[in-house]
This record gives sequence, C-alpha cells and structure tokens, in this order.
Amino acid sequence: MAAMILEISTRGLHRYQSIEREVTTIGRALDNDIILSDPTVAPHHLKIIRYGDNSAEIVNLTDVNPTRINGQKQASLLADEFPVSLDIGRVHAQLLPDDSAVAATRPLAGSGRRGHLFGHTSWAVILVLACLVVGGLEFYLNTYNSFKWSDLLKYVLRETVLTIGAFVLALSILERLLVNRWEIRQLVTSISLIYLLYYFLTNFADMLDYLFSASWPTTQFRFGWNLTLIPCAIALYLIHISHLGKSRSIILAILIASPIAVPSILQSPQLRALLDDFSSAARYQNSLSSMNLHLKDKVSIETFIEQAKTLDPGAYAD
Repeated sequence: MAAMILEISTRGLHRYQSIEREVTTIGRALDNDIILSDPTVAPHHLKIIRYGDNSAEIVNLTDVNPTRINGQKQASLLADEFPVSLDIGRVHAQLLPDDSAVAATRPLAGSGRRGHLFGHTSWAVILVLACLVVGGLEFYLNTYNSFKWSDLLKYVLRETVLTIGAFVLALSILERLLVNRWEIRQLVTSISLIYLLYYFLTNFADMLDYLFSASWPTTQFRFGWNLTLIPCAIALYLIHISHLGKSRSIILAILIASPIAVPSILQSPQLRALLDDFSSAARYQNSLSSMNLHLKDKVSIETFIEQAKTLDPGAYAD
C-alpha cells in the first residue's frame, strides 16, 4: 500500500502526519493516532481506513461538528482520487498521497546576501534614524517662531517615533496571527521606507501645486496614497516577506488599509474642497506661476503698451 499524508492547516503553516496504519483515528482524545486540540473537534472525530488498492475510506464518528468531506457532510466516503478535503470542526486538512508535488522554496528576505536592504538589522537602524532626521527637518521648515530643541524633540517623539512604533506594533501582532511568526526587522525596514516615501512624495506634490498653480497634484496624491499605494505596499510585504498567497495578500491588504484610508479621505480638506464651495483649505491664486496651464497666451510688454493706448479711459486690456 502506498503511504498517505494528512496535511493539517494552522494559521498559514502546515503540519503533516503520515498515515501508515491500516486504521488511523483522529480526534481530541489522547488515545487517538492523530490528536487535534481544537475545542470544535470531537474526542473521536473520524477514522481513515486504508485498503490495498491505494484507496481509503473516511468514516465520520461524531454528530457534533461532523466532518465535511470535500465540502459535504457525509457519513463515509471511499476515496480513490486525491487530494481529499476534510473540515474537522474548524480545522482544515487534506488527505494526500506521499508523492504529491511540493511547492518551490521561497527565499528569505535578503536571501542571505551581504548588504541587502531586508537582510541586516543595520539597515533597519539606519532607516529609522533617517526617519527621525526627516521628521526633525519637517518641524524645522514649518517653524515660524523661535526654534527650540525641546520642541523639536517633542515633535519627533510624538509624530515620527509614535507613528512608526504604532504601525510596527499593530502589523507585527497581525503578522503573528496570520503566519504564526515575527518579522520585526523586515517590518521596521518596510515601514521606515514607506514613511520616507510619503515624506518625499508629499513635498513633491506641494512643488507641483506651486508649479501648476493648482491643488490637483496634492489632491490626487492624497487619494492615490490611501487608495492605491498603501494597499500595494502591504500586499507586496505579505507576498514577498510573509510569503502568503497573492490573492489572499491582496484581500488582506485592502482590509488592513481600509480603516486607515477611509477616515483619512473623509476628513481630508481636499475632499471637502471637492464637495463644497467653501473649504478651510486655501485656494491657490491662478496667476502664481508662469507655468499655469489655465492662463491665456502671454504677450510682450511692447504689445501690451500698444493695446493700452487704444483703450478708452477706465477700460482694461485682455
């Protein structure tokens, strides 16, 4: 008889038990061949009977949370095609042949390469220090009164340290629940990179506001950051660092980003400016920049003087 394997899924990880006996019992009681400690599993939940023709019979042993075989509640099933899906209480498992294909090995973040961004703690420290410098620079540039080092320290601790620390704490707890492990170094590196990217893109959008004498660059950046860039960054982290499946990572990224994105968008002055004629955000003067796309074609000063001479008193030139 060919050997069989029971694959038990637990929070992104898998446990494998070899089915070698002719009869294998599964349940929560300690006298079972395979013990599942989940409270939704009955003391004696099911048994697997192997036959010499490489088939197996799966027999349900409980009326409470009965085993769902291939998604259906069945008293028993004689299986000769694998894999067979088993829902044992809330524990999901599969019965597989031992020659089942194994997925390709996914490399660790950094792959052990020297100097890789996600491979060493030193990069995480350097990026955190860069975030502190950027936070202090932002405070300095936005200070209009006398500069105080104590105020700078309070701002950096309140805005930069608390922001990075809160995201690291929240996402590390979430990662622990999803994949049952910690990736603190990679998480700190990723969040620091996102923080720096946000700072530089914010300033770039402000420069575009001045360049085009309009507020649409900042508006599009705010909406795009919350609706697109944050979910993409989370999905990439889940796929390449936590090694979750792509579909699951995208869904989780949207769910994780939504509680942050939706309130930020609803409370943004850009949205209020779009929905209401009055906005607390200052509107830009349409003649601030010579590159304003809304302005008419320019004329030389000589042409302007000639036009002015032909005007009646009180009139103005186009």
